[in-house]
Amino acid sequence: MRGEAFDLSPTSNEVMSGVRHSAQHEALLASYLLGLGHGPAVVRDLIVSDLDGFLDLGLQRRAADQLVVLRAFLARFPEMTRSS
Repeated sequence: MRGEAFDLSPTSNEVMSGVRHSAQHEALLASYLLGLGHGPAVVRDLIVSDLDGFLDLGLQRRAADQLVVLRAFLARFPEMTRSS
């Protein structure tokens, strides 16, 4: 990890879902970051794919947790934000 400071204040979606950044999210992010040898775009795509899978399965709480992980990843790697 880069050690840079970043804002992890809860977004309105996180407040509504009751999910806030926690040590559990950091641990999950750390497991994804093990794949950085394949490049940050691959890691981002894996996080997003898992998020989509949770949504497809109707696992709303798990999807909300995954969204927090994605936000933390993008805070560390802002260049990985997809343009619309």
